[in-house]
Amino acid sequence: MLCQGCGVEAPTRQVAFYQNIGALVMRYSSKVEGKLCKSCIHKHFWKMTAVNLTLGWWGTISLIMTPCFLINNLGHYMVCLFMPSSRGAQRPQLSSEAVARLGPHTEEIIRRLNAGEKAADLMSDVSQRAGVTPGQVALYIQELVRASRRAAK
Repeated sequence: MLCQGCGVEAPTRQVAFYQNIGALVMRYSSKVEGKLCKSCIHKHFWKMTAVNLTLGWWGTISLIMTPCFLINNLGHYMVCLFMPSSRGAQRPQLSSEAVARLGPHTEEIIRRLNAGEKAADLMSDVSQRAGVTPGQVALYIQELVRASRRAAK
């Protein structure tokens, strides 16, 4: 699937990493959530964990929230350790060859999306039958949407 962090076509997993910065009487928190590849998971886990460990404790509420965030982040990270590597993965490209292969499936794609089918299921199915990657199907769908919007203006 496509990584929502970096856009490469690689195995992904749904994760949520939280960060907390304590400021005595206030706290600032942020999160990274989505289907991420192993490289993005690794990057966000270590960045947010470092902030939690150094700046997360400085406040009453933060003293309670930071350990919760650390446990959550560690749990998500541990589950992802055995994912296949995303090294060498690239962003998909919509080549003219891919467009030609997907052209015959255009009406089916539109019909299935309008029927409310999950895009991930559609992309997986059509990509196998058309001989392209799921990422190329996603880019094709984006182009169909853009063309539809241009035609509506």
